[in-house]
Amino acid sequence: EDLKTIKMPFEESDYSDNSSQFYSIQNAVGENMNLNRSRALMAAKADLSGKIKTIMGNLANQELEFTNGNERESFDQKSTSISQQSMSKILKVDSKTLRQKDGKKYDYWVVYTVELDDVVALINANDLGFIVNNETMFKEISNNAATE
Repeated sequence: EDLKTIKMPFEESDYSDNSSQFYSIQNAVGENMNLNRSRALMAAKADLSGKIKTIMGNLANQELEFTNGNERESFDQKSTSISQQSMSKILKVDSKTLRQKDGKKYDYWVVYTVELDDVVALINANDLGFIVNNETMFKEISNNAATE
């Protein structure tokens, strides 16, 4: 077989989620670099906010008792809002731009992060019925990764 090992521009092991930060490695391919950057940023925001919303949902299931659908819906709306607000502090850690052999398209790779201190402060300021800290957030994301 004519298989080739491909080296990724960024190693996931160098950007593992921890009790200080969550990371997202994204890429976009196309001829327009502005569009590539925008696509990668949107994908990173969706990834990171999804992690945060999942954690809040898991904690709510453990800590809270919803008596009806309205309470659950209200919590879901708050958690969606918080996860989206937390993306205002997203930071670019590193990026690499590669050019395809035909010379027409760029392959843009980027690493984004969000600081858990900022996320925790936002969650705790919104009176969701439970308090979180960095360790709780990291433990939950680690548990999710282990079950995937």
